[in-house]
Amino acid sequence: MYDARGRRRNCRKDHGAWYYVADVGTGPDGKRKQVRKGGFRTADDAEKALAELLARVGEGTYTHDEGVTVAQWLARWLDMKERAGLRPATLRAYRSHITLYLEPRLGRLRLRDLRPSHVDRLLADLANGTRKAATVRRVHATLRSALSSAVKQRLVTFNAAKDIELPKAERPKARPWEPAELGAFLDSVGTHRLGALFEVIAGTGMRRGEAVGLRWEDVDLARRIIVVRQQVVQESGRKKNKQPPAPCPYCDAGHLGVSFGKPKTASGENRVIDLDEGTVGALIAHRLRQDEERKQWGDAYADHGLVFAREDGNPLRPDEVTKLFVALVDAAGLRRVRLHDLRHGQASLMLAAGVELAIVSKRLGHSSIAITSDTYSHLLGGVGRDAADRASALIPRARRTAPDAATLGERDHLVTTPAADGASKPGADPNEPPLMQVNEGPEVDGSGRPCGTRTHNQRIKSPEKSMPPTPGRCFLPPLRLVSMARADARSTLPPAGASPSAHASLTQQPRRPDFRPTAYGVPLYTDELLPRTDPALSRRLSPPPVRISTASAESPRERLGGRL
Repeated sequence: MYDARGRRRNCRKDHGAWYYVADVGTGPDGKRKQVRKGGFRTADDAEKALAELLARVGEGTYTHDEGVTVAQWLARWLDMKERAGLRPATLRAYRSHITLYLEPRLGRLRLRDLRPSHVDRLLADLANGTRKAATVRRVHATLRSALSSAVKQRLVTFNAAKDIELPKAERPKARPWEPAELGAFLDSVGTHRLGALFEVIAGTGMRRGEAVGLRWEDVDLARRIIVVRQQVVQESGRKKNKQPPAPCPYCDAGHLGVSFGKPKTASGENRVIDLDEGTVGALIAHRLRQDEERKQWGDAYADHGLVFAREDGNPLRPDEVTKLFVALVDAAGLRRVRLHDLRHGQASLMLAAGVELAIVSKRLGHSSIAITSDTYSHLLGGVGRDAADRASALIPRARRTAPDAATLGERDHLVTTPAADGASKPGADPNEPPLMQVNEGPEVDGSGRPCGTRTHNQRIKSPEKSMPPTPGRCFLPPLRLVSMARADARSTLPPAGASPSAHASLTQQPRRPDFRPTAYGVPLYTDELLPRTDPALSRRLSPPPVRISTASAESPRERLGGRL
Protein backbone atom coordinates (compact mmCIF):
# COMPACT_ATOMS: atom_id res chain seq x y z
CA MET A 1 0.00 0.00 0.00
CA TYR A 2 1.12 3.55 -0.72
CA ASP A 3 0.21 6.87 0.89
CA ALA A 4 -0.92 10.11 -0.88
CA ARG A 5 2.68 11.10 -1.57
CA GLY A 6 3.46 7.79 -3.22
CA ARG A 7 5.50 6.35 -0.37
CA ARG A 8 5.19 2.68 0.71
CA ARG A 9 3.11 2.31 3.84
CA ASN A 10 3.60 -0.54 6.34
CA CYS A 11 0.57 -2.72 7.04
CA ARG A 12 -0.42 -2.96 10.69
CA LYS A 13 -2.08 -6.34 10.31
CA ASP A 14 -0.29 -9.65 10.97
CA HIS A 15 0.52 -11.50 7.79
CA GLY A 16 1.66 -15.10 8.74
CA ALA A 17 4.29 -16.20 11.30
CA TRP A 18 7.94 -17.21 11.53
CA TYR A 19 9.20 -20.81 11.71
CA TYR A 20 12.49 -22.70 11.64
CA VAL A 21 13.88 -25.92 10.13
CA ALA A 22 16.85 -27.75 11.67
CA ASP A 23 18.73 -31.04 11.18
CA VAL A 24 18.73 -33.18 14.32
CA GLY A 25 20.69 -36.17 13.06
CA THR A 26 19.64 -39.38 11.35
CA GLY A 27 16.73 -41.68 12.05
CA PRO A 28 16.74 -45.46 12.54
CA ASP A 29 16.66 -45.92 8.77
CA GLY A 30 19.83 -43.83 8.26
CA LYS A 31 18.08 -40.91 6.56
CA ARG A 32 18.53 -37.30 7.57
CA LYS A 33 16.00 -36.17 10.10
CA GLN A 34 14.70 -32.59 10.10
CA VAL A 35 12.55 -30.78 12.62
CA ARG A 36 10.26 -27.96 11.54
CA LYS A 37 8.40 -25.72 13.95
CA GLY A 38 6.44 -22.49 13.35
CA GLY A 39 4.03 -20.08 15.00
CA PHE A 40 6.58 -17.48 16.14
CA ARG A 41 5.42 -13.86 15.89
CA THR A 42 8.85 -12.42 15.24
CA ALA A 43 12.13 -13.57 13.79
CA ASP A 44 13.84 -13.07 17.12
CA ASP A 45 11.50 -15.58 18.80
CA ALA A 46 12.15 -18.15 16.08
CA GLU A 47 15.91 -17.69 16.29
CA LYS A 48 15.85 -18.02 20.06
CA ALA A 49 13.91 -21.31 19.87
CA LEU A 50 16.25 -22.60 17.16
CA ALA A 51 19.29 -21.86 19.29
CA GLU A 52 17.83 -23.79 22.23
CA LEU A 53 17.09 -26.74 19.96
CA LEU A 54 20.59 -26.87 18.52
CA ALA A 55 22.06 -26.65 22.03
CA ARG A 56 20.09 -29.72 23.15
CA VAL A 57 21.13 -31.61 20.04
CA GLY A 58 24.76 -30.76 20.70
CA GLU A 59 24.52 -31.86 24.35
CA GLY A 60 22.80 -35.09 23.38
CA THR A 61 19.69 -34.34 25.44
CA TYR A 62 17.36 -33.73 22.52
CA THR A 63 14.33 -36.00 22.34
CA HIS A 64 11.46 -36.23 19.93
CA ASP A 65 8.39 -38.39 20.37
CA GLU A 66 7.75 -38.55 16.63
CA GLY A 67 4.10 -37.75 17.23
CA VAL A 68 3.54 -41.02 19.16
CA THR A 69 0.63 -41.20 21.60
CA VAL A 70 0.71 -43.03 24.91
CA ALA A 71 -1.45 -45.86 23.55
CA GLN A 72 0.83 -46.35 20.52
CA TRP A 73 3.92 -46.41 22.67
CA LEU A 74 2.46 -48.92 25.15
CA ALA A 75 1.66 -51.27 22.24
CA ARG A 76 5.21 -50.96 20.88
CA TRP A 77 6.68 -51.47 24.34
CA LEU A 78 4.61 -54.63 24.89
CA ASP A 79 5.84 -56.07 21.58
CA MET A 80 9.45 -55.37 22.59
CA LYS A 81 8.93 -57.16 25.90
CA GLU A 82 7.43 -60.19 24.17
CA ARG A 83 10.35 -60.40 21.72
CA ALA A 84 12.78 -60.13 24.64
CA GLY A 85 11.35 -63.36 26.10
CA LEU A 86 9.24 -62.03 28.95
CA ARG A 87 7.48 -64.77 30.87
CA PRO A 88 3.91 -65.40 29.68
CA ALA A 89 2.38 -64.72 33.10
CA THR A 90 4.11 -61.33 33.37
CA LEU A 91 3.23 -60.47 29.79
CA ARG A 92 -0.39 -61.33 30.44
CA ALA A 93 -0.44 -59.07 33.51
CA TYR A 94 1.08 -56.16 31.54
CA ARG A 95 -1.46 -56.55 28.76
CA SER A 96 -4.31 -56.59 31.26
CA HIS A 97 -3.12 -53.38 32.93
CA ILE A 98 -2.78 -51.61 29.58
CA THR A 99 -6.14 -52.73 28.24
CA LEU A 100 -8.20 -52.12 31.37
CA TYR A 101 -6.62 -49.05 32.96
CA LEU A 102 -3.94 -47.21 30.96
CA GLU A 103 -5.33 -46.97 27.43
CA PRO A 104 -8.83 -45.75 28.38
CA ARG A 105 -7.47 -42.90 30.53
CA LEU A 106 -4.10 -41.92 29.04
CA GLY A 107 -4.02 -43.44 25.56
CA ARG A 108 -5.14 -40.33 23.63
CA LEU A 109 -2.39 -38.07 25.08
CA ARG A 110 0.75 -37.43 23.10
CA LEU A 111 3.73 -39.07 24.74
CA ARG A 112 5.66 -35.82 25.19
CA ASP A 113 2.62 -34.14 26.77
CA LEU A 114 2.21 -36.72 29.55
CA ARG A 115 2.77 -35.10 32.94
CA PRO A 116 2.86 -36.32 36.56
CA SER A 117 -0.52 -34.67 37.12
CA HIS A 118 -2.08 -37.06 34.59
CA VAL A 119 -0.59 -40.04 36.41
CA ASP A 120 -1.78 -38.71 39.77
CA ARG A 121 -5.32 -38.38 38.46
CA LEU A 122 -5.18 -41.92 37.05
CA LEU A 123 -4.10 -43.45 40.38
CA ALA A 124 -6.72 -41.42 42.27
CA ASP A 125 -9.44 -42.78 39.98
CA LEU A 126 -8.22 -46.34 40.49
CA ALA A 127 -7.93 -46.03 44.27
CA ASN A 128 -11.61 -45.31 44.77
CA GLY A 129 -12.24 -48.16 47.17
CA THR A 130 -13.16 -50.81 44.61
CA ARG A 131 -9.57 -51.91 43.96
CA LYS A 132 -6.90 -52.98 46.37
CA ALA A 133 -3.82 -50.87 46.92
CA ALA A 134 -1.67 -53.69 45.54
CA THR A 135 -3.53 -53.53 42.20
CA VAL A 136 -3.01 -49.77 41.97
CA ARG A 137 0.70 -50.19 42.64
CA ARG A 138 1.04 -52.87 39.95
CA VAL A 139 -0.67 -50.68 37.34
CA HIS A 140 1.68 -47.86 38.25
CA ALA A 141 4.66 -50.19 37.98
CA THR A 142 3.62 -51.16 34.44
CA LEU A 143 3.34 -47.52 33.33
CA ARG A 144 6.62 -46.60 34.99
CA SER A 145 8.45 -49.44 33.23
CA ALA A 146 7.03 -48.41 29.84
CA LEU A 147 8.02 -44.76 30.32
CA SER A 148 11.52 -45.76 31.43
CA SER A 149 11.98 -47.50 28.09
CA ALA A 150 10.74 -44.34 26.33
CA VAL A 151 13.37 -42.28 28.16
CA LYS A 152 16.11 -44.70 27.07
CA GLN A 153 15.04 -44.31 23.44
CA ARG A 154 15.09 -40.51 23.76
CA LEU A 155 11.38 -40.16 23.08
CA VAL A 156 10.80 -38.15 26.26
CA THR A 157 13.16 -36.33 28.57
CA PHE A 158 11.77 -37.60 31.87
CA ASN A 159 9.60 -40.33 33.35
CA ALA A 160 6.27 -38.82 34.35
CA ALA A 161 5.46 -41.83 36.61
CA LYS A 162 8.72 -41.90 38.53
CA ASP A 163 8.14 -39.65 41.54
CA ILE A 164 4.51 -40.36 42.40
CA GLU A 165 2.91 -40.84 45.81
CA LEU A 166 1.47 -44.35 45.96
CA PRO A 167 -1.10 -45.85 48.33
CA LYS A 168 0.29 -48.04 51.07
CA ALA A 169 -0.02 -51.75 50.47
CA GLU A 170 0.93 -54.08 53.31
CA ARG A 171 2.36 -57.44 52.46
CA PRO A 172 -0.28 -60.02 53.38
CA LYS A 173 0.69 -62.33 56.22
CA ALA A 174 0.27 -65.97 55.35
CA ARG A 175 -1.76 -68.14 57.73
CA PRO A 176 -0.59 -71.68 56.98
CA TRP A 177 -1.92 -74.76 58.64
CA GLU A 178 -0.60 -75.89 61.96
CA PRO A 179 1.27 -79.23 61.87
CA ALA A 180 -1.80 -81.12 63.10
CA GLU A 181 -3.98 -79.64 60.35
CA LEU A 182 -1.39 -80.36 57.68
CA GLY A 183 -1.03 -83.94 58.85
CA ALA A 184 -4.81 -84.44 58.79
CA PHE A 185 -4.99 -83.14 55.21
CA LEU A 186 -2.14 -85.31 53.93
CA ASP A 187 -3.71 -88.36 55.57
CA SER A 188 -7.05 -87.61 53.91
CA VAL A 189 -5.55 -87.30 50.38
CA GLY A 190 -3.19 -90.25 50.70
CA THR A 191 -5.31 -92.47 48.46
CA HIS A 192 -6.12 -89.80 45.86
CA ARG A 193 -4.54 -90.06 42.44
CA LEU A 194 -2.73 -86.72 42.91
CA GLY A 195 -2.22 -87.01 46.65
CA ALA A 196 1.53 -87.23 46.15
CA LEU A 197 1.47 -83.83 44.39
CA PHE A 198 0.30 -82.09 47.56
CA GLU A 199 2.73 -84.21 49.60
CA VAL A 200 5.60 -82.88 47.46
CA ILE A 201 4.46 -79.24 47.67
CA ALA A 202 4.05 -79.47 51.45
CA GLY A 203 7.35 -81.31 51.94
CA THR A 204 9.55 -79.25 49.61
CA GLY A 205 7.96 -75.79 49.43
CA MET A 206 7.90 -75.86 45.63
CA ARG A 207 5.66 -73.46 43.75
CA ARG A 208 2.55 -74.79 42.07
CA GLY A 209 3.94 -74.49 38.54
CA GLU A 210 7.28 -76.01 39.57
CA ALA A 211 5.58 -79.08 41.08
CA VAL A 212 3.31 -79.54 38.03
CA GLY A 213 6.30 -79.19 35.69
CA LEU A 214 8.52 -81.63 37.61
CA ARG A 215 9.96 -84.45 35.45
CA TRP A 216 11.16 -87.87 36.53
CA GLU A 217 14.61 -87.20 35.12
CA ASP A 218 14.95 -84.39 37.66
CA VAL A 219 14.12 -86.70 40.60
CA ASP A 220 16.75 -88.91 42.24
CA LEU A 221 14.98 -91.16 44.72
CA ALA A 222 18.19 -92.97 45.69
CA ARG A 223 19.90 -89.73 46.73
CA ARG A 224 16.59 -88.19 47.86
CA ILE A 225 16.91 -84.94 45.92
CA ILE A 226 14.89 -82.92 43.39
CA VAL A 227 16.36 -80.45 40.88
CA VAL A 228 13.97 -77.65 39.82
CA ARG A 229 14.58 -76.89 36.13
CA GLN A 230 11.22 -75.75 34.72
CA GLN A 231 7.63 -74.87 35.51
CA VAL A 232 4.25 -75.12 33.80
CA VAL A 233 2.73 -71.70 33.06
CA GLN A 234 -0.95 -70.97 32.53
CA GLU A 235 -1.67 -69.84 28.93
CA SER A 236 -5.21 -68.48 29.02
CA GLY A 237 -6.86 -66.75 26.08
CA ARG A 238 -5.08 -68.45 23.20
CA LYS A 239 -8.21 -70.16 21.92
CA LYS A 240 -10.35 -67.05 22.47
CA ASN A 241 -7.89 -64.82 20.63
CA LYS A 242 -7.46 -67.44 17.90
CA GLN A 243 -3.78 -67.83 18.64
CA PRO A 244 -1.84 -70.98 17.76
CA PRO A 245 -0.99 -73.47 20.52
CA ALA A 246 2.04 -72.73 22.63
CA PRO A 247 5.06 -74.73 21.48
CA CYS A 248 5.99 -77.74 23.60
CA PRO A 249 9.55 -79.13 23.84
CA TYR A 250 8.24 -82.66 24.38
CA CYS A 251 5.56 -82.97 21.69
CA ASP A 252 4.86 -81.53 18.25
CA ALA A 253 1.21 -80.61 18.81
CA GLY A 254 1.75 -77.96 21.46
CA HIS A 255 -0.81 -76.90 24.06
CA LEU A 256 -3.49 -74.22 24.17
CA GLY A 257 -3.83 -73.84 27.93
CA VAL A 258 -0.29 -74.29 29.21
CA SER A 259 3.33 -73.84 28.26
CA PHE A 260 6.71 -74.78 29.71
CA GLY A 261 9.12 -72.13 30.94
CA LYS A 262 11.88 -71.37 33.40
CA PRO A 263 11.21 -71.00 37.14
CA LYS A 264 10.00 -67.67 38.44
CA THR A 265 13.37 -66.34 39.62
CA ALA A 266 16.91 -66.83 38.39
CA SER A 267 17.95 -68.00 41.87
CA GLY A 268 15.24 -70.66 41.69
CA GLU A 269 16.63 -72.27 38.53
CA ASN A 270 18.46 -75.59 38.94
CA ARG A 271 18.13 -75.45 42.71
CA VAL A 272 18.47 -78.71 44.59
CA ILE A 273 15.87 -79.68 47.21
CA ASP A 274 16.43 -82.54 49.63
CA LEU A 275 13.54 -84.90 50.33
CA ASP A 276 12.39 -86.52 53.53
CA GLU A 277 11.54 -90.22 53.79
CA GLY A 278 7.79 -89.62 53.74
CA THR A 279 7.94 -87.67 50.48
CA VAL A 280 10.17 -90.31 48.90
CA GLY A 281 7.68 -93.01 49.83
CA ALA A 282 4.80 -91.02 48.35
CA LEU A 283 6.71 -90.57 45.07
CA ILE A 284 7.49 -94.29 44.84
CA ALA A 285 3.83 -95.19 45.29
CA HIS A 286 2.83 -92.56 42.73
CA ARG A 287 5.34 -93.93 40.21
CA LEU A 288 3.80 -97.39 40.45
CA ARG A 289 0.31 -95.96 39.91
CA GLN A 290 1.49 -93.95 36.90
CA ASP A 291 3.09 -97.04 35.32
CA GLU A 292 -0.26 -98.82 35.48
CA GLU A 293 -1.97 -95.86 33.76
CA ARG A 294 0.67 -95.87 31.02
CA LYS A 295 0.02 -99.57 30.34
CA GLN A 296 -3.72 -98.99 30.11
CA TRP A 297 -3.38 -96.15 27.57
CA GLY A 298 -0.79 -97.93 25.47
CA ASP A 299 0.26 -96.03 22.33
CA ALA A 300 -2.23 -93.22 23.04
CA TYR A 301 -0.25 -92.17 26.09
CA ALA A 302 1.40 -88.78 25.42
CA ASP A 303 4.53 -89.22 27.47
CA HIS A 304 6.02 -85.89 28.55
CA GLY A 305 8.14 -87.42 31.30
CA LEU A 306 6.15 -85.53 33.93
CA VAL A 307 5.85 -86.75 37.50
CA PHE A 308 2.31 -85.37 37.82
CA ALA A 309 0.26 -85.41 34.62
CA ARG A 310 -3.17 -86.25 33.31
CA GLU A 311 -4.21 -89.86 32.79
CA ASP A 312 -3.08 -89.63 29.15
CA GLY A 313 0.29 -88.07 30.01
CA ASN A 314 -0.47 -84.46 29.02
CA PRO A 315 0.47 -81.67 31.46
CA LEU A 316 -1.95 -80.48 34.13
CA ARG A 317 -3.38 -76.97 34.12
CA PRO A 318 -2.28 -75.09 37.25
CA ASP A 319 -5.75 -73.63 37.82
CA GLU A 320 -7.28 -77.10 37.81
CA VAL A 321 -4.82 -78.18 40.50
CA THR A 322 -5.94 -75.24 42.65
CA LYS A 323 -9.62 -76.16 42.22
CA LEU A 324 -8.87 -79.77 43.16
CA PHE A 325 -7.04 -78.61 46.30
CA VAL A 326 -10.02 -76.52 47.45
CA ALA A 327 -12.37 -79.47 46.93
CA LEU A 328 -10.12 -81.82 48.91
CA VAL A 329 -9.81 -79.33 51.77
CA ASP A 330 -13.59 -79.00 52.02
CA ALA A 331 -13.98 -82.77 51.91
CA ALA A 332 -11.53 -83.12 54.80
CA GLY A 333 -13.45 -80.51 56.85
CA LEU A 334 -10.38 -78.35 57.45
CA ARG A 335 -9.85 -74.62 57.56
CA ARG A 336 -9.61 -73.17 54.06
CA VAL A 337 -6.16 -72.02 53.00
CA ARG A 338 -4.60 -71.32 49.63
CA LEU A 339 -2.58 -73.92 47.79
CA HIS A 340 0.38 -71.53 48.02
CA ASP A 341 0.05 -71.69 51.82
CA LEU A 342 1.48 -75.21 51.69
CA ARG A 343 4.69 -73.52 50.58
CA HIS A 344 4.37 -71.03 53.44
CA GLY A 345 3.77 -73.90 55.84
CA GLN A 346 6.98 -75.64 54.78
CA ALA A 347 8.93 -72.43 55.40
CA SER A 348 7.34 -71.93 58.82
CA LEU A 349 8.05 -75.51 59.85
CA MET A 350 11.69 -75.17 58.88
CA LEU A 351 12.06 -71.91 60.79
CA ALA A 352 10.35 -73.52 63.78
CA ALA A 353 12.83 -76.40 63.61
CA GLY A 354 15.70 -73.92 63.90
CA VAL A 355 16.87 -73.97 60.26
CA GLU A 356 18.83 -70.88 59.28
CA LEU A 357 16.99 -68.24 57.28
CA ALA A 358 19.56 -68.33 54.46
CA ILE A 359 19.02 -72.08 53.95
CA VAL A 360 15.24 -71.63 53.91
CA SER A 361 15.58 -68.84 51.32
CA LYS A 362 17.72 -71.01 49.02
CA ARG A 363 15.38 -73.98 49.38
CA LEU A 364 12.37 -71.87 48.42
CA GLY A 365 14.19 -70.18 45.53
CA HIS A 366 13.68 -66.59 46.67
CA SER A 367 15.56 -63.89 44.80
CA SER A 368 16.82 -62.40 48.09
CA ILE A 369 16.84 -63.30 51.76
CA ALA A 370 14.92 -60.08 52.50
CA ILE A 371 11.81 -61.55 50.84
CA THR A 372 12.05 -64.60 53.08
CA SER A 373 12.42 -62.45 56.18
CA ASP A 374 9.48 -60.17 55.31
CA THR A 375 7.15 -62.97 54.28
CA TYR A 376 7.83 -65.42 57.11
CA SER A 377 8.43 -63.10 60.05
CA HIS A 378 5.47 -64.80 61.72
CA LEU A 379 6.01 -68.29 63.14
CA LEU A 380 3.91 -71.15 64.43
CA GLY A 381 2.38 -70.78 67.87
CA GLY A 382 4.87 -71.27 70.71
CA VAL A 383 8.04 -70.74 68.70
CA GLY A 384 8.30 -67.11 69.72
CA ARG A 385 7.86 -67.99 73.39
CA ASP A 386 10.55 -70.66 73.16
CA ALA A 387 12.91 -68.17 71.54
CA ALA A 388 12.20 -65.64 74.29
CA ASP A 389 12.93 -68.24 77.00
CA ARG A 390 16.20 -69.28 75.37
CA ALA A 391 17.31 -65.67 75.01
CA SER A 392 16.43 -64.91 78.64
CA ALA A 393 18.38 -67.95 79.82
CA LEU A 394 21.59 -66.39 78.47
CA ILE A 395 21.35 -63.44 80.88
CA PRO A 396 23.22 -64.10 84.18
CA ARG A 397 21.21 -63.03 87.23
CA ALA A 398 22.20 -62.82 90.91
CA ARG A 399 20.37 -65.06 93.38
CA ARG A 400 17.79 -63.17 95.45
CA THR A 401 18.09 -63.50 99.22
CA ALA A 402 15.88 -62.37 102.08
CA PRO A 403 16.70 -58.96 103.65
CA ASP A 404 17.43 -58.51 107.33
CA ALA A 405 15.18 -56.93 109.94
CA ALA A 406 16.72 -53.47 109.44
CA THR A 407 15.40 -53.33 105.89
CA LEU A 408 12.08 -54.99 106.65
CA GLY A 409 10.11 -51.87 105.82
CA GLU A 410 11.73 -51.63 102.38
CA ARG A 411 11.89 -55.33 101.55
CA ASP A 412 11.34 -56.77 98.12
CA HIS A 413 7.80 -58.04 97.62
CA LEU A 414 9.08 -60.77 95.32
CA VAL A 415 10.84 -62.56 98.19
CA THR A 416 9.14 -64.23 101.14
CA THR A 417 11.10 -63.60 104.33
CA PRO A 418 11.03 -65.17 107.79
CA ALA A 419 9.65 -63.40 110.84
CA ALA A 420 11.81 -60.66 112.32
CA ASP A 421 11.59 -62.07 115.87
CA GLY A 422 12.91 -65.44 114.91
CA ALA A 423 15.73 -63.98 112.87
CA SER A 424 16.96 -61.68 115.64
CA LYS A 425 17.34 -64.21 118.47
CA PRO A 426 20.87 -64.36 119.79
CA GLY A 427 22.75 -67.52 119.12
CA ALA A 428 20.31 -68.70 116.49
CA ASP A 429 21.67 -70.60 113.55
CA PRO A 430 21.24 -68.47 110.42
CA ASN A 431 20.76 -71.59 108.33
CA GLU A 432 17.80 -72.76 110.42
CA PRO A 433 14.30 -72.15 108.99
CA PRO A 434 11.96 -69.77 110.86
CA LEU A 435 9.70 -70.89 113.67
CA MET A 436 5.93 -70.87 113.76
CA GLN A 437 4.27 -67.92 115.50
CA VAL A 438 0.91 -68.14 117.26
CA ASN A 439 -0.72 -65.19 119.06
CA GLU A 440 -3.93 -64.95 121.05
CA GLY A 441 -6.64 -62.38 120.57
CA PRO A 442 -9.89 -61.71 118.77
CA GLU A 443 -10.22 -61.48 115.02
CA VAL A 444 -9.67 -58.15 113.40
CA ASP A 445 -12.55 -58.64 110.97
CA GLY A 446 -14.79 -61.40 109.72
CA SER A 447 -13.40 -61.66 106.20
CA GLY A 448 -11.18 -64.62 106.97
CA ARG A 449 -8.12 -62.90 105.39
CA PRO A 450 -5.04 -61.97 107.41
CA CYS A 451 -3.71 -58.45 107.39
CA GLY A 452 0.00 -57.85 107.18
CA THR A 453 2.75 -56.35 105.09
CA ARG A 454 2.03 -58.34 101.95
CA THR A 455 -0.69 -60.04 99.93
CA HIS A 456 -0.69 -63.30 98.05
CA ASN A 457 -0.68 -61.41 94.77
CA GLN A 458 2.97 -60.67 94.02
CA ARG A 459 2.07 -57.63 91.94
CA ILE A 460 0.12 -55.86 94.73
CA LYS A 461 1.91 -53.97 97.51
CA SER A 462 0.24 -53.48 100.84
CA PRO A 463 -0.05 -49.82 101.93
CA GLU A 464 0.88 -50.91 105.45
CA LYS A 465 4.67 -51.02 105.60
CA SER A 466 4.86 -52.70 108.98
CA MET A 467 2.05 -53.99 111.14
CA PRO A 468 2.48 -55.44 114.66
CA PRO A 469 1.21 -58.95 115.24
CA THR A 470 -2.48 -59.12 116.12
CA PRO A 471 -3.67 -61.59 118.78
CA GLY A 472 -5.95 -64.39 117.73
CA ARG A 473 -4.27 -65.20 114.41
CA CYS A 474 -2.24 -68.27 113.58
CA PHE A 475 0.19 -68.17 110.68
CA LEU A 476 1.68 -71.01 108.76
CA PRO A 477 5.45 -70.58 108.56
CA PRO A 478 6.57 -68.56 105.55
CA LEU A 479 8.45 -70.26 102.76
CA ARG A 480 11.99 -69.71 101.64
CA LEU A 481 11.50 -69.32 97.90
CA VAL A 482 14.41 -70.06 95.59
CA SER A 483 12.23 -69.16 92.59
CA MET A 484 8.70 -67.83 92.03
CA ALA A 485 7.29 -71.31 91.56
CA ARG A 486 4.61 -72.55 93.89
CA ALA A 487 5.08 -75.51 96.20
CA ASP A 488 2.73 -78.41 96.76
CA ALA A 489 2.05 -78.21 100.47
CA ARG A 490 0.86 -81.30 102.29
CA SER A 491 0.41 -79.83 105.77
CA THR A 492 -2.94 -79.06 107.34
CA LEU A 493 -4.19 -77.09 110.29
CA PRO A 494 -4.85 -78.48 113.77
CA PRO A 495 -8.08 -80.50 114.14
CA ALA A 496 -11.37 -78.88 115.14
CA GLY A 497 -11.99 -78.29 118.84
CA ALA A 498 -8.45 -77.30 119.79
CA SER A 499 -8.33 -74.65 122.47
CA PRO A 500 -6.55 -71.32 122.08
CA SER A 501 -4.21 -72.19 124.94
CA ALA A 502 -3.11 -75.31 123.10
CA HIS A 503 -2.16 -73.21 120.16
CA ALA A 504 -0.56 -70.58 122.32
CA SER A 505 1.65 -73.21 123.93
CA LEU A 506 3.47 -73.58 120.67
CA THR A 507 5.25 -70.31 121.30
CA GLN A 508 6.73 -71.61 124.58
CA GLN A 509 7.74 -74.96 123.04
CA PRO A 510 9.49 -74.17 119.74
CA ARG A 511 10.33 -77.12 117.59
CA ARG A 512 12.66 -77.40 114.64
CA PRO A 513 10.51 -77.43 111.51
CA ASP A 514 10.65 -80.33 109.19
CA PHE A 515 12.21 -79.80 105.73
CA ARG A 516 10.57 -81.44 102.73
CA PRO A 517 11.55 -80.85 99.06
CA THR A 518 8.64 -80.44 96.66
CA ALA A 519 8.06 -81.39 93.03
CA TYR A 520 9.01 -77.87 91.95
CA GLY A 521 12.42 -77.93 93.61
CA VAL A 522 11.32 -75.38 96.25
CA PRO A 523 12.20 -76.14 99.92
CA LEU A 524 9.12 -76.19 102.12
CA TYR A 525 9.21 -75.96 105.94
CA THR A 526 6.36 -77.18 108.12
CA ASP A 527 6.15 -77.57 111.89
CA GLU A 528 6.22 -81.15 113.02
CA LEU A 529 3.55 -80.46 115.68
CA LEU A 530 0.97 -80.03 112.92
CA PRO A 531 -0.64 -83.32 111.89
CA ARG A 532 -0.05 -84.57 108.34
CA THR A 533 -3.04 -84.60 106.06
CA ASP A 534 -4.22 -87.38 103.84
CA PRO A 535 -2.51 -87.15 100.39
CA ALA A 536 -5.91 -87.09 98.70
CA LEU A 537 -6.73 -83.81 100.46
CA SER A 538 -3.46 -82.05 99.64
CA ARG A 539 -3.85 -78.95 97.53
CA ARG A 540 -1.48 -76.42 96.02
CA LEU A 541 -0.99 -73.43 98.33
CA SER A 542 0.23 -69.96 97.45
CA PRO A 543 3.15 -68.51 99.45
CA PRO A 544 0.94 -66.21 101.63
CA PRO A 545 0.12 -67.13 105.24
CA VAL A 546 -3.35 -68.41 106.13
CA ARG A 547 -5.20 -67.10 109.17
CA ILE A 548 -7.03 -69.32 111.62
CA SER A 549 -9.60 -67.92 113.96
CA THR A 550 -9.44 -69.28 117.52
CA ALA A 551 -12.66 -67.51 118.61
CA SER A 552 -14.85 -70.08 116.92
CA ALA A 553 -15.28 -73.78 117.56
CA GLU A 554 -15.57 -74.53 113.83
CA SER A 555 -13.10 -76.77 112.15
CA PRO A 556 -10.32 -74.95 110.30
CA ARG A 557 -11.16 -76.96 107.19
CA GLU A 558 -14.80 -75.81 107.40
CA ARG A 559 -13.84 -72.17 107.89
CA LEU A 560 -11.45 -72.23 104.97
CA GLY A 561 -13.97 -73.91 102.68
CA GLY A 562 -11.80 -76.89 101.91
CA ARG A 563 -8.96 -74.85 100.46
CA LEU A 564 -6.36 -77.01 102.11
